[in-house]
Amino acid sequence: MAPLRRLARRLAVTLLISKIYVLIPSLLQGVAVKITRMAGAFGATVGDVDLGATLDATTFQELVDGLYDHRILLIPGQRLTNQAYAEFGGRWGDPIVFFVPGARDRQFPSIIRITNSPATPEASRDGAMHWHSDSSYEAVPASVTMLYGIEVPLVGNETLFADCASAYDALPRSMREQVDPLVVVHDPKGGKVNIEGEVRGRGQTEPLPVVTHPLVIEHPVTGRRSLFGFSGTAAGIVGCDEADAIDLLLEVKRHVLQPPFRQQARVDVGCVLLWDNYSVVHSATPTVYSEADSERRLLHRISTRGLPEPYRGRAA
Repeated sequence: MAPLRRLARRLAVTLLISKIYVLIPSLLQGVAVKITRMAGAFGATVGDVDLGATLDATTFQELVDGLYDHRILLIPGQRLTNQAYAEFGGRWGDPIVFFVPGARDRQFPSIIRITNSPATPEASRDGAMHWHSDSSYEAVPASVTMLYGIEVPLVGNETLFADCASAYDALPRSMREQVDPLVVVHDPKGGKVNIEGEVRGRGQTEPLPVVTHPLVIEHPVTGRRSLFGFSGTAAGIVGCDEADAIDLLLEVKRHVLQPPFRQQARVDVGCVLLWDNYSVVHSATPTVYSEADSERRLLHRISTRGLPEPYRGRAA
């Protein structure tokens, strides 16, 4: 009988351990994520979260609130399949299918492949190295954009950001009253509010109509006011002389790009970088187009329209 009792105890212990392993993921879902402010004007790093798991509503709400509080989030230590990444991206809004078919992932078209292949045509190189808001050339621009690092160079790969909400708050009252009612014209063929060093994509794209966006927007969740769409595809202001409009938009742009409103972040392998397109403008940095082991670059980008899960149903 003693051997049978020992066997029974071992089976009971084995069963208990198996139950614990089953419970651990669900228990961890209730653990608060760790959000730590970055050094500098804004932004935060997130720890203690596995984006490849099915995040519960509370954990995802923490990420959403963290993004709206800090404008950009850097989440390192991830190992995501394309499916897991696409599913995570889809929780932030309606995925935008990029207008260049060759850049889309074949199985998950919401994922855009960003590479530095030497085969990249000259006209398509460094096309995001200018200050812009994503999809401002469309009637409904992007709300959130994210990058996931698959392969990154040893040097470079930073994204530059500027905080348009804090920049609006810092405007003199007279300037706020001037810009509040203005509506900016956006031309998909190219903007005109350019500063030295900016590079725009020069490849051929499908024809798109000219659209307009308010120069000052209210965030659909926080209600905070922010300067928006003054760069990138901005080409004028409704009802204004073009030259005067460009001068004013350049003044706004230079104000936003002052050091107190600036930040930068680097996407390393396994990092996900998200930004709130309602609150920041961004610019890529120069890319070396190479297949060398220390220089190859592959990022997966997802952009979404509308609002994330906790706020679906609100007007974006």
